[in-house]
Amino acid sequence: MRRILLIVPGLLDAKGESILDPAPPTLREMTGRGTLIRLNPLPETETPEALYLGMAPSEGQLRQGPLTVSALGADPPTGSTHFHLSLMSHSDGIGREIELKISDEEERKLLAEFPRLNGQALTLVAGHGVDHGLVWEKRGDLGSRPARDVSGKAIKDHLPEGDGEPMLRRLIDDSINLLSELELNVIRLDQGLPPLNMLWPWGQGLRTEVPNLALRRGERADVVSTSLRLQGLTRLAGYRHLDPRALGKDLNLRLEQLLTYAKTSDPVILVIETVERLRQEARLEEMAWFLRELDDRLLKPLVANVGEVPTRIALFSPGESGLGLTWESDKDTQNIYPFDERALDERALSRQSLHESVAKALDPAKMAG
Repeated sequence: MRRILLIVPGLLDAKGESILDPAPPTLREMTGRGTLIRLNPLPETETPEALYLGMAPSEGQLRQGPLTVSALGADPPTGSTHFHLSLMSHSDGIGREIELKISDEEERKLLAEFPRLNGQALTLVAGHGVDHGLVWEKRGDLGSRPARDVSGKAIKDHLPEGDGEPMLRRLIDDSINLLSELELNVIRLDQGLPPLNMLWPWGQGLRTEVPNLALRRGERADVVSTSLRLQGLTRLAGYRHLDPRALGKDLNLRLEQLLTYAKTSDPVILVIETVERLRQEARLEEMAWFLRELDDRLLKPLVANVGEVPTRIALFSPGESGLGLTWESDKDTQNIYPFDERALDERALSRQSLHESVAKALDPAKMAG
């Protein structure tokens, strides 16, 4: 059986205005012939993305640094400390996150300077755009602030503290001194653009053991998302994360590329975070528009072109309250409950945790509901 899992957080809001009433046509059709469940509230975990892969809440819990370094394909020595390394803009003692896209040429020139910042026990791991990694071949008790928390503030008040503090502070200072002198930053300043001239380490942690899901389940799944965190975890779990740079992001998410991945991978887990991001910004009209696009350009062609191969499409929208829907092409299940907020309090529906639901949806012999 062909298995396609879609995880779309943020579709439901028990306290606000619904974007699912009325539901778009394909989702409504799938709901009428599918099996609906209520999802238990997501537990508070360091790495909720592990649940998207079907891991239990106690499994796959890593901090941002180890996830980033894994996503970038690096396997440093055991016991080393891994950081996320954010490229930021520095001016007059203030650090700021970079919001505009960095050109390929600018990225190439910046990455060429990274080896000059390496130290005896400190190695930079080149990434893309503003996201990079850092490995300290030791471990210690230290604290750091995420780039988003430092943005717009004086960096001297938020520098890393604890073991390795002098080394990390020196890295930040050296990055400012080295990158500020690059011609690309002189040009950016002339154009009124913020310089790309500071590297900020944060999210430190060790790479702890992650279950090999490919061995546990006897097959490899493909995972599709725009999340660097999920990309790193997927790699450690023995699954394959398809190239996120081919997807675009948010309202510019390339649904045709998602459709291609869904048609050519089995099993495949598609994680779509656009709705949740829009909900956090209270952009209700854009959420409703994106849902219609998702229905018309992804769900509709998937349902219409199953052919003779039995196909399971499982849609999960987790959160404080969530729903799961399983549709199978060779079954004609009759369901009377809607996929919207009205079903969240329906006691006739069974309840299940997200990770259990994902594991069942991946099992060709079981129904996810």
